[in-house]
Amino acid sequence: MKGHLVKLKAIEEEDYELFAKWVTPSKTSSLARGVNDFATSKEIKADIESGSTRHVMVLTHDNKKIGFISWTPQKYEGNYLLGGVIGDPDLWDSGYGAEAGALIMDYLFHQKNAHKLQFINGLHNARSVRFIMKTKLVIEGILRDHYFIDGEYHDAVVSSILRDEFYEYPETDSIDSIPKEEKRAIRQELNEYLSDYWKEECFPKLIER
Repeated sequence: MKGHLVKLKAIEEEDYELFAKWVTPSKTSSLARGVNDFATSKEIKADIESGSTRHVMVLTHDNKKIGFISWTPQKYEGNYLLGGVIGDPDLWDSGYGAEAGALIMDYLFHQKNAHKLQFINGLHNARSVRFIMKTKLVIEGILRDHYFIDGEYHDAVVSSILRDEFYEYPETDSIDSIPKEEKRAIRQELNEYLSDYWKEECFPKLIER
């Protein structure tokens, strides 16, 4: 999947080293995950492969790997919890994370028939909270003392977007795996074939009876 700024690709073996770098105790980990833990690439790989959470890498158009997006199926079919991180703080506020998020939302709604996408963002993360307000996601509630960062607890905001709400955004431009014109053309071709088939095959046989 490719946008104006970034593209998404499946995880490769060497990517686990980057994961380990991004989730090590740091400002990046505190903001993105709400936790500061040390983890080896081997532990991260085992955790990803054993769980239900799916991940894709976020790359620039010149193939620099800058982060990841994740989605986890929830209790009911079509509901997912989304997360992710842009690993380099120098790339924050450049639109990379927002576009990566939009691409995966489009993928889940447009290709996986998702109904609801949910987000949990700590109130210590000003960027993500402002993103919620800017995009007018529906705020479902507050989780009290949900994260423990820098020696104190922080609340978290639970927000979500439904399928029909996503498609109401005027800038939404879904990415088709098969071009619309190609699908239109084969439907037209089949309609013409069936029309001729009825006239030349089915109808004459009915008359003969």
